[in-house]
Amino acid sequence: MRLLVVVVALLLGCRGEPKPAPPKQQPMTERASVEAQGSAAADPWAAEPKSDPSDPPSFGERKKLADEACPLVKGPYFYRIEKAGKVSHILGTRHVGVALDKMPKPVHDAISSAKLAVFEVAPGDDSDLPEQKIVLRDALGPDLHKRYQVLVGEHTAQALESTTPSVAVLAMMVMYEDLSAMLDVEIQNRFQAAKVPTRGLESSEFQDRLLNKVLDLRMLKAAVQHTEDRAELQTESRKDLAEYCAGTDDKPGMDDEMRAELLASGYTEAELQKIDEEMVFARNTDWIPKLEKI
Repeated sequence: MRLLVVVVALLLGCRGEPKPAPPKQQPMTERASVEAQGSAAADPWAAEPKSDPSDPPSFGERKKLADEACPLVKGPYFYRIEKAGKVSHILGTRHVGVALDKMPKPVHDAISSAKLAVFEVAPGDDSDLPEQKIVLRDALGPDLHKRYQVLVGEHTAQALESTTPSVAVLAMMVMYEDLSAMLDVEIQNRFQAAKVPTRGLESSEFQDRLLNKVLDLRMLKAAVQHTEDRAELQTESRKDLAEYCAGTDDKPGMDDEMRAELLASGYTEAELQKIDEEMVFARNTDWIPKLEKI
């Protein structure tokens, strides 16, 4: 099952005098993913063999996998927009797994000369949305919970004994992702260090509400049921990362495999279309007039 939902973040800069490099923000996927995985290993960067074979791969192992799948970003989702004599740029980012130093020079040049940066969520906009936690063992039932333990490891499952369904799903999504590489965060930090003004297109609370709505208990059960083993998680992470870095992922929303598996789990075609509409198309429609005004 293709678990990784890539939400495009926008970086917009008006070219002017050169300025120090850019920054980034913490997107939907990465905020919860770090929470989900952070307590899974005492020494996350240790690359030595794990004492417990069920533990997730170490951060060092994940970085190695990411570097193999994506040594450099050769086909960035990077666009130049010209209006009224002013030049802006839009960069589609993958929130986790890609470091800024893998981007080609034109991206770095645009960041360095930007006078304004626009992100999905403005830096510093943190959601105070109350968490609606569940007890995973009770919510999933014995069979699915045992399967979930095998997928994420006993220590991670223990750490997530009481959590939200969205975090539980994200723990699976990022099992083989390099959590040290957060492109949006790096870009945001660059802009903040250079004192470049930043804005957001939507609120952090809006994103959290949307994530909780889509990645609910029903989605968690479907993800656990249709994920055969960890090898599948690793294969999908590698495939998604390689496609992003090559610039060949040209289909917005769910891929055909994920759509088929969700249909097999009881979702209707109308429900899947609504998920794509809410996660991708409606948000882009909302952003466009905001960007035009900027």
